[in-house]
Amino acid sequence: MLGAFTLFGVAFLALAAPAVLEPMTFWTGIVLGDYLYPTHELHHLVLGSVFPVLLLGVLVQAVQPTKRASALHTSIIIWAAVVVVFTIGGDFSPIQVVLLALLSGMVITHPAGRDQLPSAEQFDKPMLAIAVVTAVGAIAFAGIELQSHFTAGDAHVGFDHYLFMAVAGVSIATLAVYSSFRSQGWRFPLYSAAFLLAVIGGGSVIYPGAEQGSSLGVVVGAVVVLWAVLLVGLAEYRER
Repeated sequence: MLGAFTLFGVAFLALAAPAVLEPMTFWTGIVLGDYLYPTHELHHLVLGSVFPVLLLGVLVQAVQPTKRASALHTSIIIWAAVVVVFTIGGDFSPIQVVLLALLSGMVITHPAGRDQLPSAEQFDKPMLAIAVVTAVGAIAFAGIELQSHFTAGDAHVGFDHYLFMAVAGVSIATLAVYSSFRSQGWRFPLYSAAFLLAVIGGGSVIYPGAEQGSSLGVVVGAVVVLWAVLLVGLAEYRER
């Protein structure tokens, strides 16, 4: 089983890693000042955040996987969101299912076995409450982005940017709720959700213009960043 688990992981990284290279050049371009795509900064910040988190989930749990199964679950949650959202958006690709199957194979052959599954007996009620509120907002955001994909008719549609933003919204919602069940390595999905929230909120503050397509504006963006901090702060407070 360990051999199969490793094989699935290596195959996934080999196929998925190349997809991260271009999004990360968006990040470095914005930071270093050689960015070439004005009006796309917010979308590229989010796109350049989702993929690294996805790969990091697989890499992190490679060390002591029995203690960090939730990192792998984070990756499969994000990639499942990609498959669902892009299918709804009419941009389905068979490679999406292949990658999802490889991640599913890792879960099935995971060294932790059944112990990796979250239990309803472990969930934290206050955390679940704030996670549900987070999920409602994130799903609403994803819905707006999907609608924009079908109706906006701008350059962002052609690059599937609204779909990627919807993926981020669905991922945040699912990861926030999942982390409240306190499965092994629950901090990874929690911090991943908070990080993506902070990127969307912070990016909206920095790039508040309507030309960005998905900006929440300065005020709402700042609220989203504060909510991300609250999400992590409450979880750590409850843990202590």
